[in-house]
Amino acid sequence: MKRLKILMVLIATVGLWHCGGDGGNGNGNGNGPIPVGPPEAPGELRVEKIGDGEVWLNWQASADDGDVLYIVYRAVGDSGTVAVDSTFLTSFQDRVLEYKQEYTYHVTALNTAGGQSGPSNSVSGQPFNNLAPLAPVTVRAIAHNISILDQLDIVLDWAENGEADLAGYRVYRSTEGGLAPDATLLQREVVVPRFVDEDIEVGTVYYYLITAFDRGGKESAVSTEVHDVALPLPVLLDPVTGGLVPAEPIFIWGSMAEARSFRVVVTSSPTSGEVSAMPLTSDTTAVFVARVEAGSAVELASGQIYYWKVVASTQEGGVENSVSQVESFKIR
Repeated sequence: MKRLKILMVLIATVGLWHCGGDGGNGNGNGNGPIPVGPPEAPGELRVEKIGDGEVWLNWQASADDGDVLYIVYRAVGDSGTVAVDSTFLTSFQDRVLEYKQEYTYHVTALNTAGGQSGPSNSVSGQPFNNLAPLAPVTVRAIAHNISILDQLDIVLDWAENGEADLAGYRVYRSTEGGLAPDATLLQREVVVPRFVDEDIEVGTVYYYLITAFDRGGKESAVSTEVHDVALPLPVLLDPVTGGLVPAEPIFIWGSMAEARSFRVVVTSSPTSGEVSAMPLTSDTTAVFVARVEAGSAVELASGQIYYWKVVASTQEGGVENSVSQVESFKIR
């Protein structure tokens, strides 16, 4: 309704501009404004589709020169008719409707002079709850164990469903793969396509399924099963506690069964100033690779103390899962 009021004010303003002119006349010849009548009513309004909680309408354009704005009116059951929206198109989708309630519609046309047509023919539609929502897609699960941020969780997200009568999503969880959407495994109901699971333990693999459900209680098929695990913090083995190393140090850390890749980060202070450009690796050793600045590789200075940590990942592309404590070393 707010959008409708704004558009009607704009149309009325344009109409006044069309009627205005030199000395108050509309055609500049002293004969007064040229009268403009209302547009013809839109033709052949029909119900294109009745879905779960939605009614789609279309109609024939008004036979009127210039831009025409269409006002959609709706009556619910035996209640009075009210304007519910406006559009420059010749179609309208009325969504989030009540099941088994009858909705009646007509459409009028409004031209730039502010003239409004008579109503189109009336049509009615009664939405039902015939179909369950589609299964959620592109589901992801990404775990985090970031001690410096006090973050221990698995973040789930997925593409938003488009059903008009969608009520929300159900998240099912198990510590075993091949789960089914059983009530005992229901972790949470959410209304947005995202869920942060903070009730987890480090080193435990959690498996998830997502379903969508509508206002009538119908539930979709399950999504693809996804899983992840919050990794323990990588254990740095060498160099540690300021140990002396050559100008191209070799870094060694402990293995982790669930980790897919690691990345070493070398900095000039305990918290910032990265001087490395280390690629992802599935090994537990790595040789220092310098960051390039202004076309030259950064050199580790003799006698200087540097810091390093390891970022472990379970995801393609090295998405951060867990991060080790920081250790120091000194260049010979």
